[in-house]
Amino acid sequence: MKEKFSDSGWLLIYKPEGIESFGIIRKLKFKYLFHKIGFAGTLDPLASGLLLIGVNKATKKISEIHQKQKTYKVEIHFGASTPTLDAEVRFNFKKIIEHKINDRIEHLKKFIGKYEQKVPNFSAHKSQGKNFYELARNNEIIEDRFKPVSVFSIKILYSEYQKLGLEIDCQTGFYVRAFAEELAKSLGDIAYASSIKRLKIGDFSLNQSTPYEKFLDFSSINDLHSHLITI
Repeated sequence: MKEKFSDSGWLLIYKPEGIESFGIIRKLKFKYLFHKIGFAGTLDPLASGLLLIGVNKATKKISEIHQKQKTYKVEIHFGASTPTLDAEVRFNFKKIIEHKINDRIEHLKKFIGKYEQKVPNFSAHKSQGKNFYELARNNEIIEDRFKPVSVFSIKILYSEYQKLGLEIDCQTGFYVRAFAEELAKSLGDIAYASSIKRLKIGDFSLNQSTPYEKFLDFSSINDLHSHLITI
């Protein structure tokens, strides 16, 4: 019989690549009995990093926390592109990289501030009641949709011929995968996001998180209590 968990607060989980955010919720619900559970901000299956999970009364604050500033680490791979804009599927195009590495700094500056970002075809954005990714997988025509996004800062971690590592501070709703394509187009090239990791949501940091597998291995409800940030 599942143990009932009645306290309220936040669980900071380190999500690995290869599992859906909802998959982690399902596994936690299978092991523990919560009154309510949810998370602030979906991570793509191939993205890793901080997944902030609210349990019980904390779920009422999820929409508020979701609006907080977020920080991501991304590696952009130039010279190839994929339909999903990440490494989930194989390349659909390849080309010789033509831009100069030193040009990247000036082009990155163009994206700091507010701008209209094209919503990726493979996303949970809806059109006529269907998710974009459902339409894309069925090869249905998707009208271009744009949404306002805000980027506060972009830090270059490393810059190589084929790879660019960045740390990006942005507002919620920013598509990191789409940004990889946008930057490449600005430079006259193609690219995809080869890895994405979320580092922060508001004041919550990845450094405070615990690998999600550990939550499934806890032997008692007290272990779960010890990792809860109460509200």
